[in-house]
Amino acid sequence: MKDRINVPGPARVMYRTYLAVLALVLYTGFDTFHPFLSGWRYPWSMSLAGVFNFYLCWILVLVAFVYLYYAILGRPKGWNEPLGIFRIFIGLLTIWFFLLTFAAYRPNGWLNGLVHVLGGPVGTFKLYELFLWVMLLVNVIYIYARWVKSERFPRLTSAGRTKKVV
Repeated sequence: MKDRINVPGPARVMYRTYLAVLALVLYTGFDTFHPFLSGWRYPWSMSLAGVFNFYLCWILVLVAFVYLYYAILGRPKGWNEPLGIFRIFIGLLTIWFFLLTFAAYRPNGWLNGLVHVLGGPVGTFKLYELFLWVMLLVNVIYIYARWVKSERFPRLTSAGRTKKVV
């Protein structure tokens, strides 16, 4: 019999929080580059979206740090998550995404060396937009892989041989 996947409640809540905040970060991040989402008549909404995105990235990275601690050091007994390594990778990618977001929104801040390495503010914003797509793609792949590993995934089975009764 197949072992049931056991992920403790706090890890489940952290990942749901992570996904909710990530959805808002991606929406407000894409809103920065594609102003047709909010309308050209309201420049204050673009500014609010940028500020909202910046502060949501802080929440995102804090949840990623808590999850990394929980997954690596504070692992409870009975936690048999099949894609734990992939989720740790997502946590590390989130930390890099936060550093990139911070460098994009505060180019003269403490990460100005990173801004210069990435080609100035323009290069940093181009990489930031690329990483918005990377974060979306990696998390969609994770959600699909998690669904495939679950017992709710519809497996393909071949019809068994039937005996003919004569």
